[in-house]
Amino acid sequence: MKKTVIYVRRSLNEVKQKTSIDYQISTCREYAEKQDWLVHEVLNEGEKSARSTELEERKEIRRLMNEVRSGFIERIIVFKRDRISRRADQYMEFVELLRTHKVSMHFAGDNEPQMFDGVVGDFIELLFGAISEHEANNINQRLIESRVAKVREGEWGGGRPSKFYHIEEGGKDGKLEKKLMITIENKEIIKKIYEFVANGDFKTVKEANIALKRKWKFNRDLDLNEFIPKELHKGWMTATFEDIGFIRSKAVNNRLKAVKDDLWNAANEKLRNMENAFIDKEIFTEKPKLEEILFCRHCKSPLKAKALKGYYFCPNHTLGLRVSIKLLDNEIIKAVHSRITTHVAKNKNEIITYVTQELITPLEKEHSRNETALEDAQERLQKMTSVCIGNPSKYITDDEKKKFLKAYVDEYKTCYKKLKSTKMELEENRERFKSSLTKMLPFPTIQSLSNYKQKELLRFFIKRIEVNSDFRVDIEYRTDMNK
Repeated sequence: MKKTVIYVRRSLNEVKQKTSIDYQISTCREYAEKQDWLVHEVLNEGEKSARSTELEERKEIRRLMNEVRSGFIERIIVFKRDRISRRADQYMEFVELLRTHKVSMHFAGDNEPQMFDGVVGDFIELLFGAISEHEANNINQRLIESRVAKVREGEWGGGRPSKFYHIEEGGKDGKLEKKLMITIENKEIIKKIYEFVANGDFKTVKEANIALKRKWKFNRDLDLNEFIPKELHKGWMTATFEDIGFIRSKAVNNRLKAVKDDLWNAANEKLRNMENAFIDKEIFTEKPKLEEILFCRHCKSPLKAKALKGYYFCPNHTLGLRVSIKLLDNEIIKAVHSRITTHVAKNKNEIITYVTQELITPLEKEHSRNETALEDAQERLQKMTSVCIGNPSKYITDDEKKKFLKAYVDEYKTCYKKLKSTKMELEENRERFKSSLTKMLPFPTIQSLSNYKQKELLRFFIKRIEVNSDFRVDIEYRTDMNK
């Protein structure tokens, strides 16, 4: 029997996280009970970012995806879309997997529209993913600004602590703070490593690394190429942030300082004079985007890609058809982007109106229900107040009146609080969705998107591409966007 499972995740610790794990689980279970579904398992990811991690790096969602591929899952219940991912490329990758294996996904959170089906549905899901990513980027930007400020003050700005350093948690007034710390013993170890390099006579970095590991076993995973140039060892906090670049603290943090400047400079001078210092280990390859939709015009066979060599080729073609991955991908992207932007610009208002309506309608219904509930509560309170006033002999003192009316007053306050909350959420979301869509439409240049997202868009709009040895390209689109 195929399973119904619940997947939950939170991004922050319990102190800051608004939607706790327990609340997500209970809401998803209530949703399942209303549908008469038996929940077989709850996959609890715990505290894990859905923006900075890949799907494969999250243990529970990786297991879920494997079970989907194996045919064990019938349906998945999550609180909201952003529990799966806050990146559009990841979200659409997950959606495509579910569609391929005919697994349904349902959302239990208030005002979260259920999944849209069909070609238009895929497009709207892509928009949902983009909106979630847009919101995540705003959150991340505020987080980066906070981290930059900490780094400039010489404190830890997040990320994995450097070797021999550790994080200590503390705080006051309920506010959690994390500080980068180092023990006296570890300061001595760092100092010895710098002295080892500064006083050594090594021809290559590899030779120095081997000698270091033989001398001290605790340094087996240490690479001098990365370790010696760290300014943190002399008390300077540094970090590199996307779109901001390199940040350096305003002053030395003596709490973190392990070596003096002259020793640090001497060790770095020795390192620079060694062979193979600062080798760039990164290998660049082309990432093909047209596989599965690219075909040979002569024999109709799918073209394959050799990413390391940078070309598509037809294994059956006697003429040895080869096309540059980079050049062909760019030409196809330009053609698709032109087609998309023309269509979206022409129908922008209609698209915004339709998508906003689909997002806002559930909130409007909830707001209407809360208005009715408040009116009913107000009517009952007025009625009971009249009863109280009409029986002065029974309800003489103010305490007796308050006791009699307490339940009706509390009901009115609760309804008013819900109505106020829903109204604020309605207005915020109406503006938020409209603003996100307005900024997103027309689409940004496809080249600015991630590799996976580019592939998603190309496959959404293109059914087939044929290319011949003269590099003539014919594109067959999935739908006529002019209709």
